[in-house]
Amino acid sequence: MPKLRGIDKTAILLAAIGPEAASRVVAMLDEDEQERVGQAMLELEETAIDDDMIQAVIAEFREQLFSRGALGTRIGKALESMLQSIHGEEEGRRRLDRIREEARSRHPFRALRGIKAADLARVLGDEHPQVQALVLANVDSDQAAEILEHFSEEAQVDLVYRMATLEEPSPRVLKEVALGISERTRGLSREEDLDPMDADPRLRVVADILNATGAGTDKEILEGIEEKDEDMVTRIRERMFCWDDLVLLDKRTMQKILAGIDTKLLAMALKASDENVQEALLAAMSQRTKDMILEERELIGAVPLSDVLDAQKQILATIRELVESGEITMSKGKGAVYVE
Repeated sequence: MPKLRGIDKTAILLAAIGPEAASRVVAMLDEDEQERVGQAMLELEETAIDDDMIQAVIAEFREQLFSRGALGTRIGKALESMLQSIHGEEEGRRRLDRIREEARSRHPFRALRGIKAADLARVLGDEHPQVQALVLANVDSDQAAEILEHFSEEAQVDLVYRMATLEEPSPRVLKEVALGISERTRGLSREEDLDPMDADPRLRVVADILNATGAGTDKEILEGIEEKDEDMVTRIRERMFCWDDLVLLDKRTMQKILAGIDTKLLAMALKASDENVQEALLAAMSQRTKDMILEERELIGAVPLSDVLDAQKQILATIRELVESGEITMSKGKGAVYVE
């Protein structure tokens, strides 16, 4: 499934709920937001949206609705009111309970959120490495990265490899493991709740964890895995720096990256870019280059989303080459990219 921007997910969700409900939602947006959503929906017409993609977007939306926190509570109450208005009080409450149960079954490890990494590492230390990998692959990536730091270098390599090759367990096994670990952590002190888990595939989870590890740790782990599976390391690295992360780079680094990129390729990549990413890229160019790329983008016209994503992938490959050659050095974690 291609990586979707937030605006793409909004467009898919609006299309999925039907024109009547979607019109009520869009009516609450301002004019600029309505135009952005409309543009996203038109662009998605050029893309094959299958059932798996739609279900993934809906599942992510449900998880965000019912994750703990003030926003989740407000939205949850709004959804309850909406369901009761449509289906009646009793049926609306029944449907809401069913949705919440589905959300809980999708993420049985939510009870571990907020537990200190050192405490969880100590509890997991008594478990089989396969159980350790299963837990790390199913908790928040920042939390998993902090836990990973408490293991030896050899164990880190083994655990990350196990996560990347982990077979999807049955829901029953997942719930049993989650229940067992949750029972063992009962009574442990908790920090402020972490953000909701990302529902990305397993390699995305691994990439997020490595992004959040301490400087140099990710390199050592990847080198260890490369001895076992070179292709897997390539696929993990592809996910360690995403298109949206470009907005976090400073102007000087951006200029170094753009120097080796064809303007036609860049114009194609900008067709479906987030506004903030687009501004960051254009701000690093001369006015003449900026005008040329914007004109080129308009001349391209409507294109399949897959072509845009392919162009972005080629540019990210160029960035990885610069990193591997030592021309730029990055470490990404907890919302920031550091460049040397």
